[in-house]
Amino acid sequence: MLNAYRIELRRSPLLTAFPVMIAVDLLVLFGRSRYWIGVWPEASVAAQIVTLFLGPVLAGVSAWQAGRSSRAGMPEFLLAAARPGWRIEAVRLAATLTLGFLAYGIGCLTAAAVSLGDAGPGFLWPSYLLLGASTLIIFASVGHLAGRWWPSAAFTPVVCALGCFISMLSLPFKFNVLAGPPDTYMRPLPVALRLLCALALATLAVTAPPLRRKNAGRQIPRRELPRHVRGVAVGSVVLALTALAAAPAAGELRVERPATATTPLCDRADENSPRVCVWPEHRKYLPELTRMAQLLEQADQPWIQVPAEFHEFGLRRTDLGDRGFDIAEGHVRTAAIAMADQVFTESFGRCRPPQDERRAWQAMDNIHLWLEYEAMGQDPAVADEGLHVEGVTTAQRDAAKAARMPDAEQRKWVEQERGQVMGEGSWCRPDERR
Repeated sequence: MLNAYRIELRRSPLLTAFPVMIAVDLLVLFGRSRYWIGVWPEASVAAQIVTLFLGPVLAGVSAWQAGRSSRAGMPEFLLAAARPGWRIEAVRLAATLTLGFLAYGIGCLTAAAVSLGDAGPGFLWPSYLLLGASTLIIFASVGHLAGRWWPSAAFTPVVCALGCFISMLSLPFKFNVLAGPPDTYMRPLPVALRLLCALALATLAVTAPPLRRKNAGRQIPRRELPRHVRGVAVGSVVLALTALAAAPAAGELRVERPATATTPLCDRADENSPRVCVWPEHRKYLPELTRMAQLLEQADQPWIQVPAEFHEFGLRRTDLGDRGFDIAEGHVRTAAIAMADQVFTESFGRCRPPQDERRAWQAMDNIHLWLEYEAMGQDPAVADEGLHVEGVTTAQRDAAKAARMPDAEQRKWVEQERGQVMGEGSWCRPDERR
């Protein structure tokens, strides 16, 4: 068996396509985004997403490899072989998976290597990598089974590659995730069910009986599978269908990660600045976040009240919600939005002007945006780069204009907007969630 495995490895068309697979792996890894570098769960997701693009290649090659003997006119040879047919098929599938997993492993190691400098303690999260592995196994197994039953050199590989890719994207439950924020984690049961389904399909791909077909005008005799092999094939079908049926009932792949799962990482820019706490996996953002908190504290307005602490989303969940800041796709501008909202609420309370008081609502938006620009400490055009927010065009224009004013004019503008928000003094109430 070992010699046969080596022969299949040497003859696999994946050897020719292997450099292309590596190129696709790295292109998807770094071309889709790079904010994941230095964040272990995000790096794990980035490595896992690659399998959606390696998978179709693996499915097509697996289908071509599995149908090779039939295209070469070798069915009679296989029927007369000393070894059971399922062993021969298992060797072929194992060779395909070996090269596929080797390409996948190179992508995972690359993601880990570029993250080591900024990510701190920890490593790639195994749950995400196992999810990617199950995707590769499913692609290869479906391709292998299709190639055995319909050994076309071109049609079957292409249909398998495209069909599997479309199916993966259209299933009501997912075999992949697109983001890995540290406030969520992968539940073991859904991952185990997907991996179980993948292994069951792999077993079916090598034990399923061949289809009856004619060759050269005569019916090729069909060797009956041993009873135990038939039992394994039937059992693998039942197991795969059971795992697929149970996957939706098992719930979502990712759930909220409890704050007690780890110790938050906290710091402050100086002894007078608010403390900022983040998930340990987001340590690379902490220097920028503490600077943002410091700039809010130093805002030249006597009425501004800044909270003593800012927490990342998920670290302080309550029954009334979570007021923590978020870091969306590596953009701390979203953190500035949440920080500004907390400062506004600390300073004004909860404000609900009448709906017809449009100027008051506009002033609230203006102050919100101005606080965001204060936190970012950048030119508004630079601060807003890469951020797409609808419905605040006027506020962005007014607040950006104010942020570029000299200090004296800026204070006057802010006081004017504050007066519009306060109104008759009855629109704002202390925040009960404080």
